[in-house]
Amino acid sequence: MREESTARNLNDYQVTEQPEPEKVVQAAPQTHSVSLSKFETVSIVGLALLTLALMVVLVSTKVSMTSSQNKLDSLTTQISKTNTSNINLRQEISELTSFDRFSSFAKEHNLKMSDNNVRNISK
Repeated sequence: MREESTARNLNDYQVTEQPEPEKVVQAAPQTHSVSLSKFETVSIVGLALLTLALMVVLVSTKVSMTSSQNKLDSLTTQISKTNTSNINLRQEISELTSFDRFSSFAKEHNLKMSDNNVRNISK
């Protein structure tokens, strides 16, 4: 009897397979092209030409900027060389107008310094 009740209980717990629902296949949507109006065509062509023109202007501006930068670098280098030359010339002027040089020149030419005849010259 125990086996019969167990067999009945097993039947109650057994899972019965349910039929799977049929999958509905969706039909691919039909596409058809719509022709463009004259306004849309003109707009697309106009925007393409505008984009092309802006790209040309951008490249032209970049080339111009590069050329200007090269000129600026050249001028900066030239200014730097001129400043260095000016500094060297000022140093040479200072050396040539030094008191020691005047004293040695005076001794070579048998000149004497008198405080009454001295003039100070400034730039």
